[in-house]
Amino acid sequence: MLQTPARLMRLRPERPWREHAGLYRDLFADPAVAATLWPGPNGGPRSDRQASTILATDLLHWQHESFGPWLFFETVTGVFVGRCGLRRATVLGRRSVELLYAVRSDCWGEGHATEMATVAMAEARRLGLAEVVGFTMTSNGPSRRVLEKAGMRFDTIFEHAGLPHWLGRALL
Repeated sequence: MLQTPARLMRLRPERPWREHAGLYRDLFADPAVAATLWPGPNGGPRSDRQASTILATDLLHWQHESFGPWLFFETVTGVFVGRCGLRRATVLGRRSVELLYAVRSDCWGEGHATEMATVAMAEARRLGLAEVVGFTMTSNGPSRRVLEKAGMRFDTIFEHAGLPHWLGRALL
């Protein structure tokens, strides 16, 4: 059971369900969000089908691992803010647990990504994970700061999607 740190009350995490397909579609069709998540020549907004695949992948991850990305909603208004959580991934040839997040572009700059990442890292500790990694384009300073605030420390620069990315690692 996810336990949100008491000081983080602006957002409420919720496990994704098929009924959230429209939220996934809207989030990943946003050109600004897509540019941060999928840079390079194969980037760009995701189609309805691609967003449905991301949702299906999240649902399967939850079934197999009993953790995964959540959707986050403002506690007062119920407005959807973004997606954040943990997933198993191979990063630089090493099996890892990755911290991932995406915030609606009209909510950028409000501290939501940091709050969501903090909740996810608290869950990683509760799960007894040894480490969590996160990465972002080297040119995305705000995203790097989110990772650092979540406890990531610089590990390396590597190429992903043909672009340099900052990789952080948090030992728990």
